[in-house]
Amino acid sequence: MTRFSGMAAFLAVAIACTAAIPVVPPAGRPGLFLLVSVFDIAAAAWLLRRVPRGDRLPFVLLLLGAVWLVANTVTSLAGGAAAVAAADVVLAVANLHLLAAAVALVLRRGSNDIGGLLDAGVAAIVVAALLWTVLLQPDLDTAGVEVGLQISLLATVLLLSGVLGMLIRVLHTSRPRPVPLVLLAAAVLADLIGSVTAILATGTVTAHTSALHEMIFMVGCALLGLALLHPGAARMARPGPVPPDRLFTGRVVLLTAAVTVVPTVSGIREILGVHGDAALLTVGNMLIVALVVFQVARLGRQRDQAERRLRHQASHDLLTGLPNRAELWRHLDAALAAEQRAGRPSVVLLFCDLNGFKQVNDRLGHLAGDRLLTEVAARLRGVGAFAARYGGDEFVLLCDDPDQAAAARRLTAHLHAALDAPIPLAGEQVRVGASVGAVLSDTTLDADELIRRADQAMYAEKGNRRAA
Repeated sequence: MTRFSGMAAFLAVAIACTAAIPVVPPAGRPGLFLLVSVFDIAAAAWLLRRVPRGDRLPFVLLLLGAVWLVANTVTSLAGGAAAVAAADVVLAVANLHLLAAAVALVLRRGSNDIGGLLDAGVAAIVVAALLWTVLLQPDLDTAGVEVGLQISLLATVLLLSGVLGMLIRVLHTSRPRPVPLVLLAAAVLADLIGSVTAILATGTVTAHTSALHEMIFMVGCALLGLALLHPGAARMARPGPVPPDRLFTGRVVLLTAAVTVVPTVSGIREILGVHGDAALLTVGNMLIVALVVFQVARLGRQRDQAERRLRHQASHDLLTGLPNRAELWRHLDAALAAEQRAGRPSVVLLFCDLNGFKQVNDRLGHLAGDRLLTEVAARLRGVGAFAARYGGDEFVLLCDDPDQAAAARRLTAHLHAALDAPIPLAGEQVRVGASVGAVLSDTTLDADELIRRADQAMYAEKGNRRAA
């Protein structure tokens, strides 16, 4: 049996069970939910065996959630007040596992878009908070539902809304949209609609509701099973694309509105003489503020990282990663200033130009030339001095040593030894040497003059090499 034929068979069973709800007595409806939930367990277990180990966590949570749903149905079949109370607890555990599974899938799929996911989740929770205070909470107050139960119901609505918002964000950034994720988002939406309508009708999610409400919950179970049976289900946990993540005006407005909406609504209620919403202030505000604080902290870290990258790019060569000419000048000025304060010469500067680089670049191409420069830079890092790329195939070594002559000889020897080993390029073993001009500071020379003299010394050696 193919995956699509399995989906068709499950869909037929789900449609039959959903259509039977209005004609089956309330006592017989848990049996219909039990049948569909068992199919969900089988689908989750079958899928789990085909998912790579590193991607299994969301599907394990889905399987556990389906198992708890079956346990809830079986418990409710026992009847009696104790069984109903136990079923409420089991259902809460099932919903927590299913929500955790959805969050795990979203975070894995949207691992390249954490900022967008947080924004979408916060926006959805804010909308749900407004829905709660305008539509749901007044009915619960009228019905005399205690605050503790209101807090539990509000948490359910806000969490479902946040997960749905993140799923919508994932679908928005995915091209093409994965069908299993569409089905999962539809399942969460059905669960949210069923919860809201059940709260409006009975003041709770777990009490016996009308056939319409139970049909909505059945549709959610069916959509979950279809998502698990879809041929692309195993790929739901793979990271999605990388959308742009910028701090722009809309994001600032969203985060500001998010942290002010609950206090503003509560203040308006007090002005109008309406009883305060303790559940919204307790749960909604804490959840929204926690998410906003996390997002702001994350944006702050991103900004610090961006500033560090910009500073590094401004002071380092993009190709080789060595300090660039501007950073060389800054380092050299600091070394000469320290030398003058000490009152004795100690700065040694080596100006290096590669021999044979142009021939390699012309014969093997610019890409091979870039790789050659990168390998030379890597070797220069190990010669025991400050190394910088001056430009083209020119490099500068700088050190501070009171025994300047010995330091110059040592660095020159280390440089030639570093370049002595061949470099593999384009299937060949390429050798390059270097012409080196060494100068020693005398506490009177500035950076410009020191580099000019080192450059002249390097060209003098190159001329002598050609003459020889």
